[in-house]
Amino acid sequence: MKEFLNKLKNINISKIVKKKKTKQIASLYTSMVLGSIIGIGISVINTRLLGPKQYGDLKFLQNLFSFVLTFLTLGLFVSGTRLVAQKKNENIKNQLVGNLLILAASISIVLIIGLFIFSFFEEQIFHNELGRIIRIFSPLLFVFPFRICLTSIMQGDNRIYELSIFQLSPRILYLLVAIAFNYFVPLSLTSALGIQLLALALIILIMIIRLQPKFANFKKNISIIWQENKTYGFQDYIGTIANVATGQLAGLSIAYFIDNTNVGLYSLAMAISIPLSMVPSAVGVTFIKDFANRDSIPPKATAVTIVISIGALIFFLLIIKKVILLLYSSEYNSVIPLAYLVSIGCIFRGLGDYFNRFLGAHGRGKELRNGAFVNGISNVIGYTVLVYAFKVKGAAVTKIISDFIYLYMMYYYYKKVKKELQFKNYKNKF
Repeated sequence: MKEFLNKLKNINISKIVKKKKTKQIASLYTSMVLGSIIGIGISVINTRLLGPKQYGDLKFLQNLFSFVLTFLTLGLFVSGTRLVAQKKNENIKNQLVGNLLILAASISIVLIIGLFIFSFFEEQIFHNELGRIIRIFSPLLFVFPFRICLTSIMQGDNRIYELSIFQLSPRILYLLVAIAFNYFVPLSLTSALGIQLLALALIILIMIIRLQPKFANFKKNISIIWQENKTYGFQDYIGTIANVATGQLAGLSIAYFIDNTNVGLYSLAMAISIPLSMVPSAVGVTFIKDFANRDSIPPKATAVTIVISIGALIFFLLIIKKVILLLYSSEYNSVIPLAYLVSIGCIFRGLGDYFNRFLGAHGRGKELRNGAFVNGISNVIGYTVLVYAFKVKGAAVTKIISDFIYLYMMYYYYKKVKKELQFKNYKNKF
């Protein structure tokens, strides 16, 4: 009887866990979709109030800030995600959070100083007269390292509901303040960028207070983070440089070979298409903590994710032309063919991220790095040769090719790691 009750208890717990995971996936995906809808609303406001030129300048600056930051993280936040997720670090979790925030502050200082110096040379390279804007807003650029840091912490600690709010709140705040601001003073590049940075800074401050970080034992915990970084995080960082940073070359190469107006058109196509990558990405993020203790991804979860993703793509292709014609002025009609192409790449990217999360949960930095190198090569070639030859459509085609390569590499290494883990678990039984 006792044994039966124990089994019944385990079944109930299992159902509760599954129900919780379903709710978490729904929460994160809902926030992502709402964030994208609000993001589209923001793009409508920005494109109409700023015009193609200033909107393109805004997207160029955002791409520039993200591109530079990618080189400064060193994989430390990725290592922090894995450490926070591990059960053995529960007792020092708040200390890890505090120490990761200190690292974010250090990276912020380097980012601010680096971009301030670069601003004096930026105009000579891109000929867009944005150096002064960079200098004005450089003190607020700390928000970008802290955003990545807090996102990593919440992923590792399975704070999916807080993560959902954190991703959604800055966009809502920006939208409300920008509309109110424009009622009194016409929105401009400087006011739009200022509102974005200040809104994000406020949400970051609130989330830091909520996480209740402890800043004790910095030297000891930093050594733990650094050790993890040497075996996993830095490998992922090298892969990120090869993958993410080269992906961000799109905005910079379009600005260099064409102009910032086309940066805005391509960025708008990306903003409209990005929700397609969110179904598999949301599932992967939600299961990070579970992936660390499993030897494979549940096949049913993968099948459902693929079916929903394909269905979303078909629906997107059927309605996107009408949506663009309805929401944006005729100056942005050239976004339509770009969105058709970019959307396919977004599906590949989301599915690749799904398998990426499993590899990351098992500390497979080497595999992530190798896959990213291959993906990075395709990015560099595409965003130089194809953009030079075919202008902005060359960037959209590159998006498809590079994201398919990314998916292929992530799935290839997932199958390889899955086989290793299952063989290891089989041996441990005997």
